[in-house]
Amino acid sequence: MAPVKRNFIISLLLLLIAANVNAKEKTSSLVLNRMFSFQEKYNPKVKGQSMQVYTKHYYQTYRRNFALWLIPNMHSMANGQRKFMSEEYDLYTIKNSHEYDVRQQVYYTTIPRNRKVMSVLDNFARPNLYSPTLYGNHILSPVCRENRLFYRYKVTMQRNGRARVDFRPRAGDNTQLVEGTAILIAKTGRIVDIVIKGEYDMIDFKTTYNERYNEKDSMASPRSCKTDIDFKFLGNHIASSFTSVFNCPKRLPDTTDVTGDRKLISALRPISLTREERKVYKQFDSLMNVKTDTVPHTEAEKNSALKALGDFGWDVGGELLSSHGTTNDKYKIRLSPIIEPQYFSYSPSRGLSYKMRFAAEYYFDKNTGLYFNPTLGYNFKIKKFFAYMPLRYIYDKKQDNYLELSLEAGNRIGNSSVLDELKNELGELPELENITLDEFDDYQARIINSTKLNSWLRGDIGLVYHRRTAVNKDDMEKYGKPTVYRSVAPTIGVHLSPWKEGPSLSVNYERGIDHKDLDLSYERWEASASKVFRLPSTRMINLQVGGGLYTKRSKNYFMDFANFSMNNLPGGWDDDWSGDFQLLDSRLYNMSHYYLSSNICYDTPLSAMSLIPLLGRYVERERFYWSGLLIEYSRPYQELGYGFSTRFFSVGLFASFHNLEFQKIGTKFTFELFRRW
Repeated sequence: MAPVKRNFIISLLLLLIAANVNAKEKTSSLVLNRMFSFQEKYNPKVKGQSMQVYTKHYYQTYRRNFALWLIPNMHSMANGQRKFMSEEYDLYTIKNSHEYDVRQQVYYTTIPRNRKVMSVLDNFARPNLYSPTLYGNHILSPVCRENRLFYRYKVTMQRNGRARVDFRPRAGDNTQLVEGTAILIAKTGRIVDIVIKGEYDMIDFKTTYNERYNEKDSMASPRSCKTDIDFKFLGNHIASSFTSVFNCPKRLPDTTDVTGDRKLISALRPISLTREERKVYKQFDSLMNVKTDTVPHTEAEKNSALKALGDFGWDVGGELLSSHGTTNDKYKIRLSPIIEPQYFSYSPSRGLSYKMRFAAEYYFDKNTGLYFNPTLGYNFKIKKFFAYMPLRYIYDKKQDNYLELSLEAGNRIGNSSVLDELKNELGELPELENITLDEFDDYQARIINSTKLNSWLRGDIGLVYHRRTAVNKDDMEKYGKPTVYRSVAPTIGVHLSPWKEGPSLSVNYERGIDHKDLDLSYERWEASASKVFRLPSTRMINLQVGGGLYTKRSKNYFMDFANFSMNNLPGGWDDDWSGDFQLLDSRLYNMSHYYLSSNICYDTPLSAMSLIPLLGRYVERERFYWSGLLIEYSRPYQELGYGFSTRFFSVGLFASFHNLEFQKIGTKFTFELFRRW
């Protein structure tokens, strides 16, 4: 073959191969775009519709030890039986095409005392495929267009008009990403079946989700979802599987609320139990029969005291290590675990803190009720108990109008005005340098009526009472200074968001009453503006600007700003890690009669830290901080910070500057272990 002819054939073959590759790439891109845009193109608005959903759970404990007691809501599996079954029948009300309000109607379980375990599994009831996150606010969905940057896709066309899409993380191995396979209708991009494999909060999972498919009906409607779970922690090993069936034919009245009725759940069950699941019920029935039928009367009486003692111990264990709650149409009660790692936090300025929360609601009717949500805590650095106890009377739930009485105890505030006053009176005495006269405990009572005036304007009006007590009472009395300072002040606040995409604004005015029985007369103004910019793939930029000014003050004591104050009970990553000064001396919070502050925080799921081998796999969120402050007795103050959050803990590293002069470095640490459990 002549060289010219051979080169011509080779060139032609290369062109054909390139054309074929290009055609495949175009087809793949077209199929992916159809998958990404299916929801917005084909799914009609379904808000307000409802459906019945049946779910069965199977749990098997392979290995367990004492560490299982440390996991919230898991002490039921720490001893006794190793296999459990639960079934429930729920009413799902559709909020939009991928979000539901869930109301449990029928529940039956072999778990003692009708408890629920591994409540984190509720997140797996149905993946939110087209939402930026698959489960709640976690795990970036490969079906959402804005997450395309994080995944690699391989499209394979099938003969029956369907396409197979395999997806896996593009770079790195992070628990915020998954891998799997989707089968979809190539013409529309509609997903018929999808398998998702990943890891969530120490749980390895595999989810198989199916949609109902009818060629004449383009609407996506869930059919079933099965998830297999494998959980390992400190030598404990628990496997679980649960299956949800959607659009069940048997409809229950909306008000149905039944627990412990086996006959009812059996009548509602749309699918059969597996052999292993039937064995669990058979063993459970056998144990129940032994307890109720074969135990002699005298032995039962003998064991009744032991049973009562065991129940008491069970309840104590639950109170210490698990969240508790009860609910019905009238009330809701929830108590956080007394012992839980995530309620511990540490920072250099605040030291080690611990807190717990309680919440209770009671409704007189659909539009009025009471809400009580106290937070209790202890700060180990200053050895002080703290409490914040708001009691809210909601007199118009539809408009969110309420009257709130709140009590705060134990807040530690500092001010050098007393010491400065003594130095002016007595001169620079050396002994004044060795005593503490600038620390006070602040006890506060506040009653506020909050009214929503329209869709973008809210007004608050009320009364605030402060009682500040000197920490060092003996030395205060020695130098003839009062040990208690009281103030009462009317307060007015306005909160407005007049622009849909604009910032939220607030203005607050407070004026202390001048009376012979009160020690402080003052007038204070504060204003703030904040805006959260939500970016693709759950990234956010949080901006805050604020300022305050005392236009009247009888004394220099207690420049106590509402928006610029020290939080003695800091929370975790999702609580108050942004918009706060981490390294600022607590004395500076109450020394200036004005302040100007600004804070910027950039929050992202996958950034630099997530690329680091081993550690990067577990990094869930990363943040970059800048905070600036201008006050009366200090040069411009700035903080730069970086933090990351994992399933186990959150860590922040902060550096402070006066002007551009470096001051110090500090860290902040909170436990995040089992925060979502």
